[in-house]
Amino acid sequence: MLNDILPSLDKVKQRGDRLWACCPVHKDKTPSLTLREEDGMVLIHCFGCGANGLQVVDALGLPVSVLFLKPLDRPVIPRKTIGLAEEDTYFIALYESEKEKGNRVTFNDSKRYRLAIQRVKLLEQQWTKND
Repeated sequence: MLNDILPSLDKVKQRGDRLWACCPVHKDKTPSLTLREEDGMVLIHCFGCGANGLQVVDALGLPVSVLFLKPLDRPVIPRKTIGLAEEDTYFIALYESEKEKGNRVTFNDSKRYRLAIQRVKLLEQQWTKND
């Protein structure tokens, strides 16, 4: 886990129970990124920009799996994406309710409805791919 990440980092130093390195997310010049292994995962936090492990491995071009000892059961889906999917699901229900009542919907609402359907379907496919 850490052995997969450390070669990609600059100025790695051991201080206490943590490793410190320059953060690749904000192009650090002095180490502000902490790393340590705990309970089968790598915990990462940058005190300079607030980056977490997902952002760091993304900046390094590494897979998320390097942060975990065991493979993940499901893909990691960012909270923002889940929030957007919830908004899309709400919009889909609202749109379909209005159509069912015979109310008129705008062209833009119809466009947003089709996009929302596509995004929710794509997220469901990604989520169930590993089942």
